[in-house]
Amino acid sequence: MSNSEENAKVTKCDNDEVVELTGHGRYHQLVLVACCIISNGVALDMFGFSIVVTAAACDLQLDIKQIGILASAPFAGVLFAFPWGYYADTGGRRRALLLSTTVGFIFAALSSFSTNWQMMLAFKIIGSSFSSSSFTLVMTYLGENIGSARRSRYLFIMNSMNLASEIVSFGLALFILPLTFHWSVPWLQITLRAWRLFTFIIAVPLGVGAVLLFYLYESPTFLANKGDTEEAIKVLRKIFVFNGGDEKEFMIGHLNHSETIKLKEESIWQSLKKQTVPLFQPPLLWRTIQLFYLLVICCTTNNVFLMWYPTMVNLFFNSVSSGSEDMGFCEAVVQNITTDVNAENYVCDDSISLKTIYSGIALGFFFTIINLAASKLASWRRLVLISCYLVAALSCILVGSLTEPIASMIFFILIQITAIGIGSVSSYFVDLYPTSHRSLATCLAMMVARMTSFSGVNLLGAVVVSNCNFLFYSWAVFVLSGVAVAFCLPSDRTKSRNNCNNC
Repeated sequence: MSNSEENAKVTKCDNDEVVELTGHGRYHQLVLVACCIISNGVALDMFGFSIVVTAAACDLQLDIKQIGILASAPFAGVLFAFPWGYYADTGGRRRALLLSTTVGFIFAALSSFSTNWQMMLAFKIIGSSFSSSSFTLVMTYLGENIGSARRSRYLFIMNSMNLASEIVSFGLALFILPLTFHWSVPWLQITLRAWRLFTFIIAVPLGVGAVLLFYLYESPTFLANKGDTEEAIKVLRKIFVFNGGDEKEFMIGHLNHSETIKLKEESIWQSLKKQTVPLFQPPLLWRTIQLFYLLVICCTTNNVFLMWYPTMVNLFFNSVSSGSEDMGFCEAVVQNITTDVNAENYVCDDSISLKTIYSGIALGFFFTIINLAASKLASWRRLVLISCYLVAALSCILVGSLTEPIASMIFFILIQITAIGIGSVSSYFVDLYPTSHRSLATCLAMMVARMTSFSGVNLLGAVVVSNCNFLFYSWAVFVLSGVAVAFCLPSDRTKSRNNCNNC
């Protein structure tokens, strides 16, 4: 029986079933493309900015302290994850995404015209407070627009595009940053240089994503949950037609939704309390603690070592080029970490090593391919998550114990494989939370994960010289704890929704 024939017989059904009955086609593929572009744009806005800071250091006359402040600026946006999650759960997924991507693009682009580091810092904090929420919002938006049969796979694909940001950022840096043009713009009091062009270009994906959202519709699941079933049916009809169906054959007449909220006149604080408190009370409390912790492990382990990746790679190449052998990873780092920037003969050089750029591109390709391969195992998401934790933990141990430089560097890269698990954890937020709390729960979890990432970046910098090996061994224990927690997720063989009482 075709989708249209089956659909024609439906007059009353649950919303999750209707998402399947509208047919899977061009609209859902467009949703995936838009979400992938936005996800990639958010990653470029956050992690690509570290390249911008390095390249702009001489032009903006940055010292080490100012570079550190600017590099941490993208993490400031996580403080606004809570209100964004609330807004998405009350005002709409698409509306929140459209606002966050549009304003995020505007301020990311404006930062390319900064005349000093204070202006760049202000633009980055404001822009990140909007754009950083987009990553968690697209998780919910994509998850609610895609049927359960393809949901996990699509979230894996979107996460792959997020990881591909390293390919994009380092690839653009390879071609743009070596350019030597210097065009003075007196009325802006700036000189156009390669780093400004690079900054503007990596902001473009956010703008493209915002444009694509104009051609998409609000999540029908959100509309039905809100109680606006008539609008939900209109959206479902448009999706059905977009996918190639005949509007005359669309016969869905009514939606049942067990989670429909009766809207009342109440203050924003009363509404905020209603959205938030249930996340930290039974029966959702256990799932909140569990999924928050798993996402913290995935994001923190990846983000911390990703932020340090260019520095560690340069230190590694310095050790290899000096002919050092039988030297562990930590020894190589400590040996080459003492550059004296206050020396009289120090020359400010904003160029980035080609070896670092090439290795960054290779890193992006590797994890993108691994994540796409993992998408084929989307139905085994718990197994994928546990496997990622085991590989990362083993890599931490080997980095601290091996004395062969190249092998140590390979395992240092593999520590970041926890990024593959983000798609798995994200899919559980969609499956295990009621519609009215999904966006807020996901945004809060990401806010906690980014805050711990910020702390982790500073922690690594503080102890890497004096306690490098101990750091990696401790991190292995931290990641292994996630394996124990992940075993309490619903079995891959069992379809479980809102199962919050059983481990």
